[in-house]
Amino acid sequence: MAAPIINTGIQTAKYCNVAGLGVLIFDYFLTLGHEVRWTWNTGWRFNRVIFVISRYMPFVAASMTAYAAIAARINENCSRFSSASNAIHIISIVAAEGLLIIRTYAFWGRNKKILAFLLVVAAICISCAVSITQVVSNLLSVPANPSDPPTSNCTFEAGRSSAIQYGFLVAFELLLISLTVYKRYQDYRDSDSRIMKLVFQGGVLYMTAIIFVSVVNIIIMSVVPISYDEMMDVPQLVLHSMLASRILFGLHQSDQEEKEGTLLLPLSTFCPA
Repeated sequence: MAAPIINTGIQTAKYCNVAGLGVLIFDYFLTLGHEVRWTWNTGWRFNRVIFVISRYMPFVAASMTAYAAIAARINENCSRFSSASNAIHIISIVAAEGLLIIRTYAFWGRNKKILAFLLVVAAICISCAVSITQVVSNLLSVPANPSDPPTSNCTFEAGRSSAIQYGFLVAFELLLISLTVYKRYQDYRDSDSRIMKLVFQGGVLYMTAIIFVSVVNIIIMSVVPISYDEMMDVPQLVLHSMLASRILFGLHQSDQEEKEGTLLLPLSTFCPA
């Protein structure tokens, strides 16, 4: 009775990941106008490099995952492909988190101490997430029996230890949203500016959505049958890219409205680049 459950789980995970690629493509064309307006005419500064990585690297990562989902790779060695795919996934999410750091840095009036603090915490979280996940994965792995026939390692499954990475991701995102809320009520508590409310509420809403999906991913990897654990792989990546880009677009729009004199509260310190 276990085989049908595993097959159903793997098939469901494949459908979700292929669908995630479709959503990413659809959203790209949906927001291409914003990208052209706010980024194409800017210089190649650090912010734009991070944006390009978070915007376009997910296409590579999602395509590799979709290929792994639909391709028949019997009796192949997929170790290198899986390692490359995982690395690109991590780079994509880290770049998206970089945009969230830029957004928090801008919200804090481009405070250098906050930026340094966030970069140090981010480096610690990345190092701990990768190293601890690898250690736990090695501890949980079952040694292969030499007498068993060779099997393919191209299964569309991840280990339970992958939930650790998303745990660190949630912790860091909670830090970002906490700093945003604190700054909002410390410096702009009495502000009635509509733009300020939109900037704050939009950022908090997007980060809350990202945290929610990360928590869902942790639950799936920790509780449901292991055959479902790749179900949110691409959707998580896609949501990070989509919402982080929208946060950056919002910062550019706020800065433009200030320059045009339509901003009711000075937000020159919000300029993201």
